[in-house]
Amino acid sequence: MTQKIGLLGCSNIAKKSFFPHLEKTKLAKTGFIGSRSLSKAKAWADKYDCKNFGSYDEVINSDVDAVYNSLPIGLHEEWTVKALKAGKHVLCEKSSTTSFVSSMRMVNAARENNKRILEALSFRFHPQHEKIRALISSKLGDLQNYYGIYGFPSPSEDDFRWQKELGGGVLNDVTCYPICASRLIFQTEPLSVLSHMDFDKRFDVDKSVDIILEYPNHKTAFISSGFDNYYQSKYSIWGSEARISTKRAYAVPPNYETSIFLDQDDKILEITIDPVDQFGIMFDIFCNVITKRIENPYDFENDLLNQAKLMESVRISNHEKRLVYLSEIK
Repeated sequence: MTQKIGLLGCSNIAKKSFFPHLEKTKLAKTGFIGSRSLSKAKAWADKYDCKNFGSYDEVINSDVDAVYNSLPIGLHEEWTVKALKAGKHVLCEKSSTTSFVSSMRMVNAARENNKRILEALSFRFHPQHEKIRALISSKLGDLQNYYGIYGFPSPSEDDFRWQKELGGGVLNDVTCYPICASRLIFQTEPLSVLSHMDFDKRFDVDKSVDIILEYPNHKTAFISSGFDNYYQSKYSIWGSEARISTKRAYAVPPNYETSIFLDQDDKILEITIDPVDQFGIMFDIFCNVITKRIENPYDFENDLLNQAKLMESVRISNHEKRLVYLSEIK
């Protein structure tokens, strides 16, 4: 059964990833386009051949089966909770919200209404990470450290990333990726967090974040990200017998051939990974889960909460200038 998807927000990510995939997939179609601006909603509806357009309220109260929430982060909780209470499944753009308490309210709404919510960290569905996990098992030896970096040149001053009320800042927009990747690599949750966040005084939002995560068995993740950087989207893993690194780990375009590098015995082996549409893979899995065609590949809701708890720990560590244990976050 083809799912009807309602779009919340005429965003850049919807233009670049959502609509190109909907033109190819047989699992879903656009059922409603919502925007704050009726004229913009109509323009997008005309462009993408969708009969229904209007406000956010009209989207969630329509007959769509699920909603793709591509609004700025600061608006995620309000419209995600409303959609869930209206009986819609939700694919919510990252980061899920701006606080752990907010994420709890979203997940509680999903569970109370027997609906699913998936945080759209689409990079995790790229097959390169499965290949890396196989290399960790067969080549790396004892996994010891993870190093994740993600940054790019400063956005323009009118970009929503600089707007505090919309959930702007590096942590919510960028650092969430290497944080999530470290959880995937270690296949568990960290024990403690130590962080430093540098704030832009013009906008009162974080412009760089540096983090040390302590994982069980004395494993460590080092993470660095920023808005005023040479573009980098990578991570590396150091083990007792080898080192593994990525060419491009997070924002991987669908036509991009990426690579994994295995550094072992003074030789570097490059393993190429064919181009894939990581957003499309994630979207189709979401559709198949909500229609119960497949089993859930992981617990969407619990994973969202674990990610949000870690993000909250980063904020507290920076604010209170101390090591924060994740067990403190309730």
